[in-house]
Amino acid sequence: MKKLWNSLLSILADAALVTFATLAVPCAVLTAYQVPFPLVPLVWAAILIGLLLSVWMHAPKLGWIAGVAYFAVLGALLIWKWAAVRYGFSLFRYAMLDLLAADVPFLPAATPVDPVDGLWNIPDIAVGWFALLVMGLFGLSIAWSLIRSKMLILPLIVPLPMFMLSLIYTDLPLAHWTVLLLLLYLGGCMIGGGLRVSDAKRYGIVMVPVILGLLLLGTMIRAISPPETYEPISFERRQEIVGDRIREIYDDIRNVLSNRVKRTEDLSDEEEWKRTGDVILELTSSTSGETYLRSYSLGSYRNNIWYSVPNYSGAWDSMAALGSRSNRGDGGEGAALDKMEIRAEGSEMLYVPYGFLKNDANPLAEAYLPANGLTEYSWTFDVEMANPDFANAETVGNAEADYYAWAKEQYVIENPEIKAQIRAFAEAAGIYDTGDNRRTAQIVAEFVRRNGTYTTSPGRLPQGKDFVLYFLQENRQGYCVHFATATTAILQSFDIPARYVSGYRFFTSRYEPMTVTDEMAHAWTEVYCPGIGWMPVESTAGSEGWQEPDQKTATPSPDISASPESTLAPTAEPTPAPTEVPDDQESTEQTGEPTQRPEPDATARPDGQGTDDEDSETTRSVDPPNLWWLLWLLVPPALVGGMWGADRIIRNRRKEAFRQKDAREAVLAMYRYQKRLERHGAPKSEIAEDLAEEATFSNHPMTQQRKQMHSILRESAAYFDSFPKWKRFLYRHLLFLL
Repeated sequence: MKKLWNSLLSILADAALVTFATLAVPCAVLTAYQVPFPLVPLVWAAILIGLLLSVWMHAPKLGWIAGVAYFAVLGALLIWKWAAVRYGFSLFRYAMLDLLAADVPFLPAATPVDPVDGLWNIPDIAVGWFALLVMGLFGLSIAWSLIRSKMLILPLIVPLPMFMLSLIYTDLPLAHWTVLLLLLYLGGCMIGGGLRVSDAKRYGIVMVPVILGLLLLGTMIRAISPPETYEPISFERRQEIVGDRIREIYDDIRNVLSNRVKRTEDLSDEEEWKRTGDVILELTSSTSGETYLRSYSLGSYRNNIWYSVPNYSGAWDSMAALGSRSNRGDGGEGAALDKMEIRAEGSEMLYVPYGFLKNDANPLAEAYLPANGLTEYSWTFDVEMANPDFANAETVGNAEADYYAWAKEQYVIENPEIKAQIRAFAEAAGIYDTGDNRRTAQIVAEFVRRNGTYTTSPGRLPQGKDFVLYFLQENRQGYCVHFATATTAILQSFDIPARYVSGYRFFTSRYEPMTVTDEMAHAWTEVYCPGIGWMPVESTAGSEGWQEPDQKTATPSPDISASPESTLAPTAEPTPAPTEVPDDQESTEQTGEPTQRPEPDATARPDGQGTDDEDSETTRSVDPPNLWWLLWLLVPPALVGGMWGADRIIRNRRKEAFRQKDAREAVLAMYRYQKRLERHGAPKSEIAEDLAEEATFSNHPMTQQRKQMHSILRESAAYFDSFPKWKRFLYRHLLFLL
């Protein structure tokens, strides 16, 4: 009776684990791709699958009946519901491809599913039949790996490949319970794996209360902290999310392999400007004054992320047109040539001053110049062409015209709705396209500079907000990244080629060695001016000796009468002393120290128009309390407690088997343990084989043979003493071997 009770508990424990995994993984995938399905029938089907498979694989004599019933149900499903299964698969395939095909090149395009007679009005039922077939096949692999394989790792690995299909889309309420069920399954496998192998008789007694406790704990945590309410997401929006994440993963891999060149800039993470003081490069320049050293540029704005654009394949060199279109640097009359020597180790890109002179050694590139392993190099540059006289702009040829048309298509805001909103805001502020890219860039830069307040801690971007619109309309606080992004986006909203540039800004002294650190990092805008090339545009508040007003109106009118040079990056010549600025308003971009500004009044609006409690409430994002992390805090002690309890039970049972009155049974128990040790590397003992054979076939007492077998076990266990401590820990507490 006791043996029957232990077997029944083992069947129930494994049936529960199989049910958890069989229901969680397929439903998580369906949920992730927003495919409707009937949940209640699948729950009952998962329970039946778990029971049939557990009985089949546990019961040595009558289990085949459950196996036959299981395959009979699957066969009936394939025969009588094949049309519904195929239709359900087609619906799922369409939903998946509709999201992924646009961004994964090897996937075919999604094609609409033709209705099936009798099923067109109940697609969720058809998906349910398809899910039932998947659950049947998936449950079979789960049950075999968990019950029959006798392996500790395999049951943990089997559900992961299918579950990974849903990792991108675990953002709906239904997905939370699927994750919880999968965690219960994995936890049960980890706690009961060693116990199943070492002491199968106690497995059910231990695992049933463990599973019930974990299930109760998960239910309590879910009741205390229910999932947040989610708004439906359209297929188009979800397709954008998938594409962005795939590109981010691809870019991260490329960054690792290519030594830190960034292809994206996630603006949603720009909560605070953090500096470490790390040395970036060392240089010596023949000029004195303020210097911009360019590293790379990004040009396509989408979903609060800057993306790089592909290299131009035409007959135009973008990087050679960084304010240096003329040939005066080739030794022509009036050339003002200077040199800069740079040492930068471990960088894939060359750091470039504006007005540098192109030579054949400079490879063609759009966003940056590849270093190709070069760590020490020098530039000859023309300080006058770093900020050229536009009256002497060259005539635009066919090659440049082709590049300009290409740039208009690449340097864009991809979301037409966001683009329209940014342009509408700019036009309401009095900004317009003058037809002269340089002049328009000056107007935009002045407005952005006056409209914002410099701070190194602007706060995190609220969820669901656009970075540019939030900075321009609501927060109006930020550092160089915010100002440069806003300037670039406004120019792009007018279809003017502009790009976001990252680099370093600092002051040099003539022929004095200088160390550039990350504290001198800076961001600015480049705008393309036909006949000249890419020109830098500075718009960060506080730069160029700019004195910020105490209060700003909601839509200040830019002063378009200012000198054109006031917003372009300064020349490399010594800059004149700026107008006097209060100490607490000096720009971090110039001094390398944080800007000290009075904290804004908590009751005042950013635009200086007074108090508006309702507006303040609408712009704040208050997240509801989330206590799901408590589950992770409770999992480690639960695992440790389960492992400790299983270890104690297994060791006690092993001692009882070795010390039992029947010496022959004790010898056979020790022999089985000896074979386990041998499977993990212990030396094979022929004497143990002989003793086991004698215990099997002889009837005389085996007192001396028991002592001899026990001595063999001590020698075999001593084999593991030479192992590292961590490995002995795994053998003892995970495999329950020692």
